[in-house]
Amino acid sequence: MDMGSGTGGGSALLALAEIALFWSATVVHLLRLLSPTRLPDADRPTDAGHAVMGVGMTLMVFPGVSVGTLHAAAAGYAVLAVAYLGRTTLTLRRSAAQHRCQNAAIAAGLGAMAYMLADPTHPPAWVPLGVAAVLAACALVHGRRLIDARHRHGATVGAGTGTGTGTTAWAPQMLVTVPHLGALLMTVAMAAMVGVAGS
Repeated sequence: MDMGSGTGGGSALLALAEIALFWSATVVHLLRLLSPTRLPDADRPTDAGHAVMGVGMTLMVFPGVSVGTLHAAAAGYAVLAVAYLGRTTLTLRRSAAQHRCQNAAIAAGLGAMAYMLADPTHPPAWVPLGVAAVLAACALVHGRRLIDARHRHGATVGAGTGTGTGTTAWAPQMLVTVPHLGALLMTVAMAAMVGVAGS
């Protein structure tokens, strides 16, 4: 089973497009983490999880990366998936349902990353299809987050133009909505790659 176009002799143009998508998603989440402006719905562990996922996807499709490196990364992502799953469990009573869903989606995404980097040779047919289905569900979570972020950003900017106060009113849109769009596109791409490789 081959999920990395960069390592499997696929189209160079496709590999370049994948690298651009995954690395761009990484960069916008890093910028969000480093932003001095207080951003609405900012959550450092969530942004860190998406940034790490983007790094993993870039590594997977980058040409010339050794199998040993990918397998070592798979072990690291499996550990991270367990850590985020634990974070979801520990915050069941303290966090809003939306944040719990986001943490669960990141845990699932990291787990899928571990599976994709491990790249099992002959998995049962239901395994990649199940992973793709889970990623599709995660994409729905990210899509909802994107819609909510756009609405919140519009509301805060409208309030800010009326009063001239509030740090969140002037948060750059690139760091409010684009990271959610990047997470959505990256998750959809992951689901497609797993589904195609398993078919």
